[in-house]
Amino acid sequence: MNTLITLKLLGGVKFAMGKNSIVIDKPQSTVKEIIEELKSESRNTKILNEQNLMVSVNGVDSSVTGGKETVIKSGDIITIVTIIHGG
Repeated sequence: MNTLITLKLLGGVKFAMGKNSIVIDKPQSTVKEIIEELKSESRNTKILNEQNLMVSVNGVDSSVTGGKETVIKSGDIITIVTIIHGG
């Protein structure tokens, strides 16, 4: 049985992790758990501030599907990108 979750990393997240994608061997997780895992492996945790990240699950913004508690299942493709603020 396939238990892989694919993370596509863009922008500052790609820089912080040193790669553009990660495959996680888990049957299920949440957005919050994924971000915590990334922080534990990151070379720059400030970039991974949850307030400055946009996370989509299979192309849908997680803020409309449960936010940090959005459940991620095996086979899902997660895209994580830093949000750029300006004025």
